[in-house]
Amino acid sequence: MKKLVKVVSGLVLAISFLGVGSTVSAATFTAPKLGVAEVAPTDPAIKKGEKIFVTVKDTKKQTVAVYNKDAKKTSKTVKMGSTFTAKDVKKVNGKKIVKVSSDKWLNTKDVVKD
Repeated sequence: MKKLVKVVSGLVLAISFLGVGSTVSAATFTAPKLGVAEVAPTDPAIKKGEKIFVTVKDTKKQTVAVYNKDAKKTSKTVKMGSTFTAKDVKKVNGKKIVKVSSDKWLNTKDVVKD
């Protein structure tokens, strides 16, 4: 029994030394130099005539609200995955909205370019 305890404790001690040695070698590692990253456009503007795709952040309902021309919510909704052609884009009361039909406007946060 005593031999088994000595073997196990010796094994644990050896593993702990290996762990310390690997952290020391990792700390002295120098990372290669990376090139300058390219800046990608973060919010490409949607323009009239472009195809747009409806995306949803709330995965339970999978619909987005439809707005009127004054950027007020209506009782209508549009399903996720719907595609439209942007008929007009405007900013009202600090909200950018996109016209998708004669009386339906969508928030630009809910759509992406297709």
